[in-house]
Amino acid sequence: MKRLLLIAVLNLQAFGIMAQKAVRIESPIVSEKDSSWYKEQKDLWKAETQKDPTDETAWRNYYKAARYMSWWNNQNDTTARQVIREMSQAIPNTYTYNLCALTAIKLGHGIGTDGDKYAEAALAMLPDDMQYDDYNEWVCYLAMKGKEQRMKQMARRYYESGLYSEAVLRYSYNELAGMTEGSIYIANGDAAIIPKWLIQEGMGLCKDKTIVCTSFLAVKEYREWLFGKLGIEMPEYTGGSYDDYEQALLQAIIDEFGSKVYFSATTFPETMKPWKSNLYNEGLLLKYSQVPYDNLDVKRRNVEERYMLEYLLVSFRPEWTAGQRLSANYAVLLADLLPYYAKHDRKRHEWLMRLLVSGVNNTSLDEERKQAILKELK
Repeated sequence: MKRLLLIAVLNLQAFGIMAQKAVRIESPIVSEKDSSWYKEQKDLWKAETQKDPTDETAWRNYYKAARYMSWWNNQNDTTARQVIREMSQAIPNTYTYNLCALTAIKLGHGIGTDGDKYAEAALAMLPDDMQYDDYNEWVCYLAMKGKEQRMKQMARRYYESGLYSEAVLRYSYNELAGMTEGSIYIANGDAAIIPKWLIQEGMGLCKDKTIVCTSFLAVKEYREWLFGKLGIEMPEYTGGSYDDYEQALLQAIIDEFGSKVYFSATTFPETMKPWKSNLYNEGLLLKYSQVPYDNLDVKRRNVEERYMLEYLLVSFRPEWTAGQRLSANYAVLLADLLPYYAKHDRKRHEWLMRLLVSGVNNTSLDEERKQAILKELK
């Protein structure tokens, strides 16, 4: 009987291999695949565009597969460039082409530099059934261009769609909950920035916090909007490297707001390097302070009173890759509280240990990585 079952499983596996089909290409923050998978999907979606050259869904997935394939291997983007050229001939003047063209311009895929033209054309044709990656694109575009009111409307619509990762939203809420009133949050990356706007505009919470995306500082419209909102003078670019200018922009914010400035723990270390000696870990965030203080006391307050952590125990629906990694990140950032609780509060120690272990185990991280993180909790 066991042998028959084994044969049945093997036959099903073989059938699954033979029956490979084109599937929707998700962003790596949702579901990360390897380059061979993206290449296979690129070819499958290309075949779909050849069956029906007007199929916008096929073209979009074809382009995304080509883009992620080159991104994963850090290879040249010749294939993605070619897809955009093919798309411009097959489905010009469509929502999908304009959306992909905007992405192509940002990535330098050889179709000029006038992204606003494509963006506004696409925004005039928004479909009713947008997906999370549509919302990601438009929330970021509108914010980057300093179009605050339109960004807020899009963020509210995104939140109300229910498409965004619950785990990422909860992690972002906890980051904001640990901050003081009227403070500044500095970070980079979709999963760090976008959910903050959804919480502010969709839930109406933490609206006193200003969200600063470091990568957007390269865009003039964003710089002008941000420094206008903060009410401080924006440093002029006087030549030299952009990294030096970005540092000057962040320094101007720190000079004005001091200890109200926080960096996400997920921020690139190089971005925070100039202020490393003045950053104190308060849990999920690093707070700037010129004066040393008991940051572990604040971290305990955040864990005990401000963070909502019970969601780490169980997930009721499949989670994004980014959400799972952020859930595991609690163990990395909060492990240093365990020795204190082991000595002073055994019940709190058991409570926190259970949460942190669950946050790691309830992810799709490989077993070796899980054990490496869990080892830090002992």
